[in-house]
Amino acid sequence: MKIYTIATSVVVTNTYILDLGGGTGAVIDPGGDCDRIVAAMRERGLRPQAVLLTHGHFDHAGAAAAIQRLGAEVYIHSYDVQLITSDKNLAADFGYTFEPFSPDHTLSDGDVITLGDAAFKVMHTPGHTAGSVCYIEENERVIFSGDTLFYLSAGRTDFPTGNGRQMLDSLRNRLFALEGDYRVFPGHDRATTLRFEKENNPYARRH
Repeated sequence: MKIYTIATSVVVTNTYILDLGGGTGAVIDPGGDCDRIVAAMRERGLRPQAVLLTHGHFDHAGAAAAIQRLGAEVYIHSYDVQLITSDKNLAADFGYTFEPFSPDHTLSDGDVITLGDAAFKVMHTPGHTAGSVCYIEENERVIFSGDTLFYLSAGRTDFPTGNGRQMLDSLRNRLFALEGDYRVFPGHDRATTLRFEKENNPYARRH
């Protein structure tokens, strides 16, 4: 699996383009700029087969409807469908128009999405939103953490459906409980590793 990063949306979201072999492409968190995302995929000989959303905020799902029209299937946790079909996705707060859409697949904790040569396990990590998830690919030892885990930080919990207690539980008892190391690709800021965050992230401290 090859991973390419494009900055999208007004708040500089990390949109990930994945080369999954055989021309199969997937997009994680297309925050906007659909034309740029699709052009970047075509340059690499990829067709957009799937859109994996870590949550339903506009800066992560703003181009999902447009890419869906090109034939990609959209995946999102069932709890965040309310965000992509209402004004709770924060678009209006930033002066942007969000195009609602219906996902092709609604996810639950533990689901596995097989695309090309990759298999993404869904870890439900509520806190930033009720339906926030991380996508874990065990063969490559990578985690796409959305707005749950950042480099030396974590996502905000003061938006609609956010919950600080759930965020701590998701970090400490789910992500930080994973064994071994992973590369972590967050929704914003720089990439990191799970081991580094376990040892240095302030949210890992229990005192």
